Amino acid sequence: MSVQPLARPHPAPEPACLPGRVPRLLVQPGSPGARTWDRVRFTGPPASAETAADQESSDTCPRLVWSRGEVPELPDAATWSGTLVRACVEALLGTRPAAQLARWLDADLWTALNRRVCLGMEIAGRPTRPPMVTIRRVHSCEVAEGSWESSVVIHDGTRVRAAAIRLETRRARWRATALEIG
Repeated sequence: MSVQPLARPHPAPEPACLPGRVPRLLVQPGSPGARTWDRVRFTGPPASAETAADQESSDTCPRLVWSRGEVPELPDAATWSGTLVRACVEALLGTRPAAQLARWLDADLWTALNRRVCLGMEIAGRPTRPPMVTIRRVHSCEVAEGSWESSVVIHDGTRVRAAAIRLETRRARWRATALEIG
């Protein structure tokens, strides 16, 4: 009686990215459909279903606030959103450590930003002469009690970009829950 080896219907998939190995590009550089990689372009993670459920339940129930007396006054939302977007662009450019932003960004947003910063460092490295990032204009509006959305026009040293950020109050301070930089 002979035993036949099991036939594999499909070859084993090749790992997408091994450490120290660059994945194959589907569109080759220099071809008509190729775009250059933009280090600063960033879109935060999509809002999860849990977040939407939390927002629905918070609309029906009163929000509990724990404080030890006087709650400090929050800084201006427009000023804070411009400063935070500037810090995020500096992190994406490699001039600021992303760990400095962990306190001011939501956990999912910080994870996505940190992953993008690490990818930028692997692909483009740290800049030898970091560009000066300046805020051109900030427009903000309150969308709900304790939530502000702002649009920020920022110059990253080479291009003028638009960014959108959502700030919410958490434990008597601003925290960014959504960010998109174009």
